[in-house]
Amino acid sequence: MDSNIPDDGESLSKSERRRTRILQMLMSGATAQIRDLAEALGVSLMTVHRDLAALEKEGLVRRLRGAVSAEKSLLFESSYNYRGRKQVEEKRRLARAAVARLEPGNAVVCDDSTTTYYICDFIEEMTPLTVITNAVPILERLKTVPEIDLIAAGGRYHAGYNGYFGAVCERTLRSFHVDVAIMSTTTIQGLSLFTPDEIVVRAKQAMMEIARRKILLADATKFQFTALNYVAQITDFDLVLLTGDVPAANLEQLRKAGVAFELV
Repeated sequence: MDSNIPDDGESLSKSERRRTRILQMLMSGATAQIRDLAEALGVSLMTVHRDLAALEKEGLVRRLRGAVSAEKSLLFESSYNYRGRKQVEEKRRLARAAVARLEPGNAVVCDDSTTTYYICDFIEEMTPLTVITNAVPILERLKTVPEIDLIAAGGRYHAGYNGYFGAVCERTLRSFHVDVAIMSTTTIQGLSLFTPDEIVVRAKQAMMEIARRKILLADATKFQFTALNYVAQITDFDLVLLTGDVPAANLEQLRKAGVAFELV
């Protein structure tokens, strides 16, 4: 397992969700007023100060006279690791179930998510495979694995997502046709998938276009978030693998929409 993604198996608490959101808000490199963060999150100044103190202790942010900014040298790498620490066991269950749906000889495209990363723990069971990805952790993990033909979807490196994005990445992806896309999502709202960043949207949509079958991986926390940018409908996926305590109302909505899903 990658040492940059510790296996703590914790559930994402309310405070951790806020802190992840704070990191997302600061990833542009801008300085934010702490009072504005409190208003955007709908919490008290005291609550935000507690969250910022925890993030500052991890070396992610710097507070100065009522404002906060990202630590430029540490934020982007650490924000990926921060997300990667959460729901590790759930992510591994999802990844194991996804790999079980592959067949030797398949060509597979994988997105940059910290969930999809964990296919690396199981993928040797299904080799030989061709794997295409824009995710640096997956490239690093699989580059020495026998019988995997590894293809990097290049482009402009984005440290916050630890992957390659942009026009070059999208053109590269669209030059292939693959058997399976394995993807995750920031959030599921109703029957729609959303993510905070437009560049991630475009890469994910390119992956969906080139895949004969599409598998979505999502733990229960994905139904708790909101995000700005629309990615796709959940009905666009051939199989949705879910884990954790997914609300019964959400499961019923998926059933009524005819979504093929499994709890793992």
